Amino acid sequence: MIRKFLPVLFWALTLQQRPLLAQDRVRADSLFSVSLSRTMHLSVLLPSGYEGQKKYPLLFLLHGWGGNERNWLDFTSLVSDPESDSLIIVMPQADNSWYVNSMAVRSERYEDYLIGDLERFVRSRYSVDTARESIAGLSMGGYGALVLGLRHPDRFHFIGVLSGSLDVPGRIDEMEKLGRGILVPSLRRAFGASRTPLWDDDDPFKLIGRITRDSLPYIYLVTGIQEPYTGRLLLYRAFADSLRIRNDPYEYHETPGVHDFRFWGREIRPLLKRLQETNRKQSY
Repeated sequence: MIRKFLPVLFWALTLQQRPLLAQDRVRADSLFSVSLSRTMHLSVLLPSGYEGQKKYPLLFLLHGWGGNERNWLDFTSLVSDPESDSLIIVMPQADNSWYVNSMAVRSERYEDYLIGDLERFVRSRYSVDTARESIAGLSMGGYGALVLGLRHPDRFHFIGVLSGSLDVPGRIDEMEKLGRGILVPSLRRAFGASRTPLWDDDDPFKLIGRITRDSLPYIYLVTGIQEPYTGRLLLYRAFADSLRIRNDPYEYHETPGVHDFRFWGREIRPLLKRLQETNRKQSY
């Protein structure tokens, strides 16, 4: 009986000690969000040598409009990217919420879910270094990362924005006229049917002026030179100029590409490399 048990015990100990392989690093998880009164899903990418006794930097990586918590895993090589290997990367479900508390539907409190419910869940379930938390995303998620990062600069030390929707919420009316009406219902649901002074609280250009340079997270901006959405490239340049004038900690990149996962899958690599460098500085 003992001889039969020993091989099983040895196998279990070996499995526990070996580094996590690529697909073993991926976790499908869920939590009940009090803020939304429903269960929400998330994907988690763990470091290959993950162990509960060590504290790891944490990155919240946000999906775009029409996406979900699996997009970064399904459409990019994030799992095999060596720059992702020393982080805990949390990719939450956020629907088409624009990552804000809805002004039209009071029960849709996505910011409260992300900053409150999800944050507490991740900290209780995974071994994270709370001094090295960051946030990044693509398109709608790039907008969400920027706004949440600017609204909670005490929480995040790094903000990554890939093809972010810097025209939200200020240009919702123009989007309808320019044939981008598919986005408008979700935008109206998030920000209300018409412009109000509350829009300033979710406008990156307004938020940046409310934060002192000393408390501002490091901002990493990248967009494709062939970005198809009218005016976004100019908005990116204008936002980068506002950071430059203030002498804020940031970097801005325009690289060949359009608004797609080929571009985002390529550009997440240098973003993660810069994030790792800022994480090392945070640990000193």
